[in-house]
Amino acid sequence: MDSILFSAGTQRQVASQDWHSEVIAGGYRAAIFDCDGTLVDSSETHFQSFQYAVRSQGHDMDRDWYFGRTGLDRASLFGAFAKEAEGELNVALAVQDSIAAFVLNAENVSPILETVELLKALEPSFPKAVGTNAEASVALASLQATGLIDYFDRIVSISEHLPPKPAPDIFLNAREYLGCPAANTLVFEDTDEGVRAALAAELDVIQLIHC
Repeated sequence: MDSILFSAGTQRQVASQDWHSEVIAGGYRAAIFDCDGTLVDSSETHFQSFQYAVRSQGHDMDRDWYFGRTGLDRASLFGAFAKEAEGELNVALAVQDSIAAFVLNAENVSPILETVELLKALEPSFPKAVGTNAEASVALASLQATGLIDYFDRIVSISEHLPPKPAPDIFLNAREYLGCPAANTLVFEDTDEGVRAALAAELDVIQLIHC
């Protein structure tokens, strides 16, 4: 898998097989991972859960419309949909229904193998956290279904009443918990919103590029 390393105002391509050597060479002593699209492939399960939620209220969500906005948190995405939908959408109810649908079908989520290989290569004592725009129950369901939960010291999610990415708060909270200076903490992300959040938190970040 291709990726881009953003560090000290520069960008360069990095192959996934070199992620571990980049961690060592860069002097990183902690890492924060986004969940959806970085640790797990959950895109179809998420889309189906969003589709279920809007259909329950008499709407239909276009697949391309959804996949063009996957970096948004759940409430923001439903809010954007509500502005364009014909007829009313109860955003709070849609959020609730989509979370329930996702958790019920989390067994369909799969791990992203390149990221799993990195997790296996890092020492067990290497501090690691998850920082996600998903709700805690959604992230936990994904990580438990894929067997990744035990790799992490902490999960920081939007459920902690932190503003979603691209605000830096989720990453700032995770880094503070890990107790590592910003200069020695590396973020793994896949969305532009996540990259912006990491850079705003003054953290280096590797962005996964999905073909």
